[in-house]
Parts: sequence; C-alpha cells; structure tokens
Amino acid sequence: MATGDIAQSQGAYRFWSNQKVTFEGILKGHIEGTVSRASECQTVLSIQDTTDLDYTSHPHTEGLGFINQTNQQGIKVHSCFAVSGAGAPLGLLHQHCWVRPDPPVQKKAPNKVPNAQRPIEEKESYRWLTTLTAAEATLAGQVQLVQVADREADIFELFSVPRQRHSELLIRAKSNRKVKHELGRLIPTLNQAPILGQMTVELARNPQRAARIAPLQMRALAVTIEVPKHLPHPAQFKPLELNAILVEETVLPADGSQPIRWMLLTTLPIETFEQVCQCVRWYSYRWLIERFHYTLKSGCGVEDLQLQTRDRLLKALATYNIVAWRLMAITYQARLTPDVSCEAFLHPEEWRLLRRRFVPKSRSKKPPTLRQAILWIAQLGGFLDRKRDGHPGLKTLWRGFSKLSHLLEGAQLAHKA
Repeated sequence: MATGDIAQSQGAYRFWSNQKVTFEGILKGHIEGTVSRASECQTVLSIQDTTDLDYTSHPHTEGLGFINQTNQQGIKVHSCFAVSGAGAPLGLLHQHCWVRPDPPVQKKAPNKVPNAQRPIEEKESYRWLTTLTAAEATLAGQVQLVQVADREADIFELFSVPRQRHSELLIRAKSNRKVKHELGRLIPTLNQAPILGQMTVELARNPQRAARIAPLQMRALAVTIEVPKHLPHPAQFKPLELNAILVEETVLPADGSQPIRWMLLTTLPIETFEQVCQCVRWYSYRWLIERFHYTLKSGCGVEDLQLQTRDRLLKALATYNIVAWRLMAITYQARLTPDVSCEAFLHPEEWRLLRRRFVPKSRSKKPPTLRQAILWIAQLGGFLDRKRDGHPGLKTLWRGFSKLSHLLEGAQLAHKA
C-alpha cells in the first residue's frame, strides 16, 4: 500500500533482502541528521524506552524470539529518541534490537543464581547503560544531554556509571530505596519534604487516561542513596548523591483515572523552584517515545510486515524509523511553531498541490504556514476540523501523507502525458 504498485513493492523487498544493506547503514544518515538538529539546541533529552514487535501471527518468519513472559514471538526493540528542551522530536540517537532465544521458564531451575545477584552485564537491563554510552558518544558533549526514562531504568548501576561532561540523568524511581536519613527510606523522606509550589503540565491521551491539564505540586530535596546489599560486588560501589523530586496531582481526575504521582531521581540541580519545574516539564516529554513506538506500529504498520527473516524485518524497521520520525516532527513542530513556512518540511511541489486541492482559486506564490499545510494533509486523511476535534492525530496524518503521495504521483504522470 505504501509503495503503490507491484514493481515498487518488489524493489522494497529486494532492498531489504540485499546482503550489502544493513540495519545500521539505513539508520546512519538519519542519526547524523538527528545530531545536526540536536547541535542547534541548548538541551537535548535522550529518552529511552523498550517496546516489543509482535510477529506471532507470522510463524514462518525465521529468527524470531520470545517476548514478555509468554509464547508470543517477535523482536525486542530499545530506542533512544532525542527531543529538544522545548519538546520537539529530533530523531533517533540509537536503537538496539534483540531476541530471547529460549521460551519462558515456568519453574525455577536448581542452583540458579537469583537475577538480582547477577552482574549487570549479564542482564537485559544492561541496555540502559550501553544506550547512555552510545548517546553520549553520538553527541560528544556538544550540548547538555539529559537521559530520561521511566521506572524500568531505576537501576543503581545506571546512576553509578561514569558520565561525560554535561551528561545528566532524570529517572522515575521505582524502588523505595534506603537513604541516609533518620526516616531510612526514600518515600517517607520525600513525603515529609516541604511543598515548593505548584505548576500544570499537559498530559497526552493514552490507553489508561484521556488528555488533560494536570495541576501538580512538588517537593524536592537532596538525598544520599545507600548501596543495595543484593549487588554482586557491593564494595565496588559508593553511596550516590542525587536530587529527588516528588510530583503529585492535586485534583483527582474527572475521568476516574489514576492521579499523577512521580518520584524522580536526577543529577540536575534543584536549587530553585524554576529548576524543579524544568525537571518535571522535561520528564513529562517522556511520553513522546511512546508516541514514536505507537507511530511505528499503528501508523506505519511495522508489525503487519510479512518478511521471511528477522534480518529483513530489522531493515524494514530502520526504514520505518525514519518515516515515523518525520511524521512526528511535522506534527509537533506545527504545534510548537505553527506560523513558520511549511517549506522546512514539504517540497514546493507538495505544498503547491495541497493549495491547488483545497484553495483552487488562489494565485498566491507564498508557501502556506506549517499549521495550514498540516491541516490540509490531515483533511486528506479524514480529519474533519471541527471545533471539538483538537489537533489532528498521527494516524490521520499518516493517511493524509499517503494520499498526498498518490496525488503527487498522479499529477506528475498527468504532466508527462
């Protein structure tokens, strides 16, 4: 459907099956573009998250592995997605893919070392450390780089790993860690910290909640995290000096969803209320990587691909990574800077065709604004633009871009006739 005909589809299949084409090679140019865009920013959020690509319905694909704790088969994908300090998607900095070779173990094997006592290098969670290192190497200290991640990244070894200059951490805490304080643990210590003030953040819609503006109150203080005793070699580590922030939603959501309660650990300063608000705002952008994975799956349909091998699927994933980022970049840039020219994202033949389609009597040679061009593209995808409809979604824009591509091809063919 994306390529338009059998000949072009066959070309895509041959491209992905070509031995000289690699996953890394396809992404190389995109990552270089991400670095170029990031170098123009003062702060870049390096957001990490993991998702599963489920190909259980395609049992003939070779090289798949088990995902989650089920018999589902697919590929594990850990992405590092760059976002500007203002919330604009910049692109991928790194992506690690792997499969689990063995089915889930139902019973504990005899003499098996508990997972908590295994070296971090032997665990899947080591990906958080290697991705941090890869992101640092890619940007090489050009900007302030802030690693943002959810509770799965609450790993003592991650906080302990040596970081480059201007490299910071902003991680949502999962564990009620032991701290050097009279109360002994992180949660009660944070609960008794004085309230610094309130702010609001915009929460995007997800399967658990509707979009809303959330009023939040913040507490913050510096803490010393003790070395966990379960580590394989605890003597090799030292207690961590970190800053902790407790974020709580002050009004219960009208839709009955769970109110926000974030416990954040960071190496960023929290000396002023503005610095604390900045940390909370930057963490609220973490959902953008979820939208990136959603775009890959729902918009691009990467899980619908029926290719013969894992290697070909990875090359297809690399290709759709670029498409998904471009779609996100245009969508969110139209919200951040709606009045800029659309030529930053669209070729002249694209925006001229859009104007001819929606304003056929216009004789203006000036490019439309990005907001207007995105609205036209969304309308091609079925967006009705009613007052209550809000901003067009990624899936609608994906359909609109596909239709724009077909209209452009038709116009080019008609011109040659």
